[in-house]
Amino acid sequence: MILGLLIGSTTAFAAEEQWVRKSPHDYRDKGSCATCHIAGTPELLADNVTTCTKCHPGNVGNHPVVRHPMGKRPGRLLPVSLPVSDNGLMVCSTCHDQHNKTRSLKMLRVSALKLCASCHKGY
Repeated sequence: MILGLLIGSTTAFAAEEQWVRKSPHDYRDKGSCATCHIAGTPELLADNVTTCTKCHPGNVGNHPVVRHPMGKRPGRLLPVSLPVSDNGLMVCSTCHDQHNKTRSLKMLRVSALKLCASCHKGY
């Protein structure tokens, strides 16, 4: 059984590594930056939601966490770890780190258990 777990976890890790190497989200691959950014700058080609939905079109209006539709202004000041757009709206990158530097599942900025509690008390 332990051998099976080790083989399974090694296979999963290899698959994750392959995804990271091919993903335009991989900040280590400087050649993939132009997928979302104006060449040579950190500025996006379009607004955050438009940029994300270019590759993830099924996530607008169908996101698993529908309590916070994108483009809404939060009712309170969010922690610095959950950035809003320049005009104060919640966008994809409020909850998701598009470069996945933490290497978390679903590219969340904080763990799923802590995400709601980051803004809402009592979760």
